[in-house]
Amino acid sequence: MNETYYVADVRERDWARILNIALAALLAGVLIFSTAQTARLNEANARINAVVQKAFYETCELTEGMSVNFRKLLVAGETGQIQSLLNETALQTQGALANLALLPLGQETVSATLKFINQAGDFSGALATRLGNGGELTEEDYETMESLSETAAAFSVSLGRLLDRYERGEAVFDANDYDATGEESLYPITGTAADYPVLLYDGPFSDGRADGEFKGLAGLAQVDEAAARQALIAFIGSAQTAEVAFTGESSIPVDCYEYTARTANYTLDVGVTKAGGEILYVLFDGVAGEVNLTDAQAIDAARAFLLSRGYGEMELSYSSRFDGILTANFAAVQNGVVLYPDLVKVQVSLADGSVVGLEAANYLMNHVPRQLEIPALSEQDAVARIGGALTPIEARLCVIPENTSEFLCYEIKASSGEDTFLVYIDAMSGIERRLMQVIESENGSLVM
Repeated sequence: MNETYYVADVRERDWARILNIALAALLAGVLIFSTAQTARLNEANARINAVVQKAFYETCELTEGMSVNFRKLLVAGETGQIQSLLNETALQTQGALANLALLPLGQETVSATLKFINQAGDFSGALATRLGNGGELTEEDYETMESLSETAAAFSVSLGRLLDRYERGEAVFDANDYDATGEESLYPITGTAADYPVLLYDGPFSDGRADGEFKGLAGLAQVDEAAARQALIAFIGSAQTAEVAFTGESSIPVDCYEYTARTANYTLDVGVTKAGGEILYVLFDGVAGEVNLTDAQAIDAARAFLLSRGYGEMELSYSSRFDGILTANFAAVQNGVVLYPDLVKVQVSLADGSVVGLEAANYLMNHVPRQLEIPALSEQDAVARIGGALTPIEARLCVIPENTSEFLCYEIKASSGEDTFLVYIDAMSGIERRLMQVIESENGSLVM
């Protein structure tokens, strides 16, 4: 073979090899770039979906709050309470408008909703300003509030149905075009505003006070892990406790030891405070099983459990049930006065009556003997101060939390048509401190 041809052939093969390697490297680079771009695109889409989901949930929550506030306004009896509700409603409309702007819908699509919410906000703000300047509400104002209440309630119902479809995985925001006819899938956002209560509250003052001081633990001796474990076993019941495993320590919301406790039928996470070895929480994350008990039987089981664990006299506040678990709120009682800051939440399995959950942070934070004053108002005087649109049903004395303070009040249960309300009249000053509506649902009675 000619040496020149041989060398040339070798060079051609080398160049071909180099070209193939270069092409392979280029292809690999393209694939890596494409994969990275796809990952970034997926991440961007996930962020967009998260923004849309948050905006939609907040829109539902805020518009439901508007609906409840307008119902409260129709029965509120004190100017200060009315002004507060109007200001809150105006803020809710601003939040709803801001969240609607984040949904992937055109201006024409949501024009009916935007118009309604703007009108509700403008009306609320104007009335609040008038009352702040010493003005009064007119009969026409109440007629407008009634109309807004009906529209907001109907709108909230339909929005809740849309939320239910969204949570089932329907792509309700993926269509390219929506005509504002009221017939398409995004009604009521796209149509004429048509009680879907998103239950934000599971009993009067269930959020309690949040000043961070655990008064019920003050002065109690510190316990070690072994003593805390024994307190846990005694609380659950030694006959029911099959295994207890120490899992760590926590300081939220107060220093405690944490455990996993297994019984014959349930696995529970438990927190025991280092001060005094008190049970802070019991959590159950599982399936309760077949429902064999009535709500009344489960409530009796919860009350008996609290009594046997040394909680003393407790008054049932409100209860709800979900997935075979009944949750009951109990408030401490002192000399016949209900102490709403001292709440304990108990969860009972409707399968066998076992207590599978407990939340005692509010109780441990607030439960100390109170120096209860003699009311300056009689019960009759307090009842006379509720709004004229309300019909009183019953009344009782209670202590309610407000920011970091407490107030002795008459809790007056009253009705207006088919709606039920709780009015809290200060027993010393006579002012209306709080107004709540009782929400009846298929899962129980709650208030907000």
